[in-house]
Amino acid sequence: MEQVLDSGYTRDLDIPASYRYQLWIGGEREVMRRVHRRVLDEQSARAASADAALATARKRAALDPLDNEANARLLVQSLEVDGCVHARAALEGMRARYRAEGIPDHALVASWRGLDPAAALDLPDKPSVAVLGFTDLGGHEEGRLLAEGLTADLTLALGHMRGLFVTAHASSARFSAKSADLLPLAGQMLGVRYLVHGTTQRLDRRVRVNVTLADAQRNNVLWCEHFDRRISDLFAVQDAFSATIASAIEPEINRAEGERVRLKSSEDLSAWECYHRAWWHCFRFTAFHTEQAHGLLLRALALDPGFARAHAGLSFTHYSRAFLDAVSAPDPEVELALKFAQQSIDLDPRDAMGHWTLGLARFLARDHDRAILSVNTSLTINPNFAQAHYALGFIRAHTGIPTQALPALAAAERLSPHDPLLFAINGSRAMSLAIQGKYDEAAAWGVRATSEPNAHFHMYAVAAACLALANRHDEARAYAHRACSAHPGYSIRVFERSFPQKFSADRELLAQALRSAGVPDGGS
Repeated sequence: MEQVLDSGYTRDLDIPASYRYQLWIGGEREVMRRVHRRVLDEQSARAASADAALATARKRAALDPLDNEANARLLVQSLEVDGCVHARAALEGMRARYRAEGIPDHALVASWRGLDPAAALDLPDKPSVAVLGFTDLGGHEEGRLLAEGLTADLTLALGHMRGLFVTAHASSARFSAKSADLLPLAGQMLGVRYLVHGTTQRLDRRVRVNVTLADAQRNNVLWCEHFDRRISDLFAVQDAFSATIASAIEPEINRAEGERVRLKSSEDLSAWECYHRAWWHCFRFTAFHTEQAHGLLLRALALDPGFARAHAGLSFTHYSRAFLDAVSAPDPEVELALKFAQQSIDLDPRDAMGHWTLGLARFLARDHDRAILSVNTSLTINPNFAQAHYALGFIRAHTGIPTQALPALAAAERLSPHDPLLFAINGSRAMSLAIQGKYDEAAAWGVRATSEPNAHFHMYAVAAACLALANRHDEARAYAHRACSAHPGYSIRVFERSFPQKFSADRELLAQALRSAGVPDGGS
């Protein structure tokens, strides 16, 4: 490799008189340069000692003397092996080369400052994320435009999510993640826990985006995915990619936060950490977990009385108490759900979460039309909020417009295919199809809903009703028995209180189906 580097990648094979040949040989040299980079990066990752890693880092920086990541890696290794004086001398040599080429050296200087533990930024209380510059893999003249545009659009999309602290594009886009060993440094310099990075490549009329969500502090990958799409309008594709990626990233960060704070002592939790642990409990959908969530959210508000999302979370716990028939008097719980949702909105009207919980509370209060208005407001604030798309479909299925429910439910699953509410999405599909008279399809979705994680006793009742309508009576009775066994005292009255239909014909259709499956009517 040294010989290849010194010879300028087959420079002796130039034929200046042949234009086509020079184009070809230039392309071959670039291929060799890329291979050389990968070999050196691999050697650095597998170096048996710090000295060997430093030697490889020097070769890599010599190959691309104006590459920020290569130079930052060299500084890291030089500081470890040679000490601060020699590493600073290396830095000054790099800065001199940058100045000679008229290139700003602020990213290089920031890398050096990031090596000083005293320069590390404190993490915000809420989950923090930065979108690093996406790397264009080549193949098209507009590739770099797509990479830069996607970085900016994704930062903007994540910035609309009020539960995240998002580093400004001007700061985070100076970094890329060509080397995994620089991720902790980037997280430290930007003061964030989570980093989003990836690559873009455009070939002819297709675009591929690879994206990774990493925990910078632990230097591990939390989620990665690739997306392919045919391109007609570059900006439309860019918008679609940023929306899809943002909606996938938020639940992954929430999941990671929930897992992280579960390992901490409850006495050490901040308000945001209490909030995230509470939502982990909320999505278990049992009376026990609802009470665990309620206590954590009260603690969050004791630490921060103006915490809008904690008020929204409390609204959801009161909603869940009523919905899961976990209290003897559901109506006061609905009133409290309305109260805390409104308080959340009063504290932060631009947070989609408060409007979402208000929509759910209004639904249980049988205020169907205003429930839809609240959920639509939530989606106006954050169009990528998968659970608001679900709520819209769920409420539409009970408001006499079941055909409009299915597109909203499909959007929810597309945005969050592994959402903790997937059972509810499928159950709402079943209810919508049943009201439309498509009983066989409804039965299939109802049974499917019961097999999803977090499915609760109401889902067995939904399956029982849909199976009865499809004339699969033995199966319907079996699912009705499961519902009544999972929740002693279950009845049609409990079902109707949790799933209030706007129109009496739809309510009677489902009640008769449950009755034929063996679910008792219950008290008045």
